[in-house]
Amino acid sequence: MSRSSHTFQFEALLPSSLTTADIISALHVHENCLTLHAFTIGHKEVPTTDPDVTSDPYFSPTDPAPIKTYEVTERHIIVPGVGDWGKKFTTFPAWFQDTTTGLKTRADGPVGALVVRAEWSVQPGGACGGMKGEAEGPEYMLVENVTVECAWWLMSLAKRSVEAAHRDICRKLVEKVDRARRTGAQLEVS
Repeated sequence: MSRSSHTFQFEALLPSSLTTADIISALHVHENCLTLHAFTIGHKEVPTTDPDVTSDPYFSPTDPAPIKTYEVTERHIIVPGVGDWGKKFTTFPAWFQDTTTGLKTRADGPVGALVVRAEWSVQPGGACGGMKGEAEGPEYMLVENVTVECAWWLMSLAKRSVEAAHRDICRKLVEKVDRARRTGAQLEVS
């Protein structure tokens, strides 16, 4: 069966009150990305045993950070307004590996129909072009590159779903870390 892939890029400018280390530390607390995901309603860490994942060249074998596995549950509303009957719940594995500039993740949908890889990294604003002309100076941005891979006939639906799920994670994470910094709240770090 012919597979297709599509890549998205999402960005959020870091306010001057935050350092790159603040954001990278927040990314290394995997719960931050898991709970900011639009459809995720639960997750739990499980042992990492899948040899296909541990040997996946997407994850860096030179990075000393281990690959952590989570069992993630998502809720999708299929028919609004009819309660649980109109919702679809799915549980799937997701793998996370901390990197020196951020985080790499991979999630596999049911029966391998969908694979989503996402990499978050902190980059100088000019390195990724900025958002609508922003970040022309030395500012930094949190950038997420997401690649979705699935059967060609599922791609239209997969693109809409992945974009809806990932569109605001960078912005929400930056806001969460900035709010914690401004209020003096303790933000968990790795």
